Amino acid sequence: MAPFTPEPASPLYITDIAQTPLPEVLVKIHKYRAPGRLDCSRGEETKRVYLERGNIIFATTNQIAESLGDMLLLAGFITREQYDESLVRVRQTGKRHGTVLVEMKILTSEQLFHAVRDHIQGILWSIFSWDFGTVGFTPGRDKRLEFIKVEIPIPQAIMQGVRYMPEPRSIVARLGSKSTLFFSTGKQIDGLMLHADEQALLDAVDGRRALYELVNTPPLSAADNARVLYALLTLGLIETRGPIKVQLRTEGGKYQ
Repeated sequence: MAPFTPEPASPLYITDIAQTPLPEVLVKIHKYRAPGRLDCSRGEETKRVYLERGNIIFATTNQIAESLGDMLLLAGFITREQYDESLVRVRQTGKRHGTVLVEMKILTSEQLFHAVRDHIQGILWSIFSWDFGTVGFTPGRDKRLEFIKVEIPIPQAIMQGVRYMPEPRSIVARLGSKSTLFFSTGKQIDGLMLHADEQALLDAVDGRRALYELVNTPPLSAADNARVLYALLTLGLIETRGPIKVQLRTEGGKYQ
């Protein structure tokens, strides 16, 4: 699976990751189950994520070091000789690298599927880690593309991907102030499985604990708690409200 060459595109919209982080972009797309493609760019680096029916089905990168073949080589699944020979066949046939590796009997179809899934996730997590760049969404299906499709539910990708987000100061700023209260919405999302530590943090959201207390709730670190809270908020599993103001009547009859 060779890295792609970026092509001209006409995105429906484009946004700055610093202003609208990737999880919020994905939630908007998931709401309408819109098929299409995300073009994520940072300098000369470009990555594409293909979506269909609320799932991430494929991803590509123009970074040679992040190609499927290089990933398999680095992980020791193929040798340098097999890698070089397979690249020659890719150039001769125009087939995808993974398909060629199966035809050479270096990988089984099942091994290729798992490798592709890991490759797609690796590309995804790398985009979550960006603190600058642009994301554009182009709706529609490209029937010319042929690739092994996986199905990674967008909500699940968000819950996992936030763990790779950069230094959480900007995330905390999107959550509110130290005294912002959080409430569970009781919303259920089909196919979303929370890890035990994520579920524990969700269970701690009871309308009485403020952001400062929730962020410092074990077993996760404060940084990871902030990331998970942000994911839960973005997915609509929790909501924020301002701090409760208590009025006290003083001797002069005034309220404070």
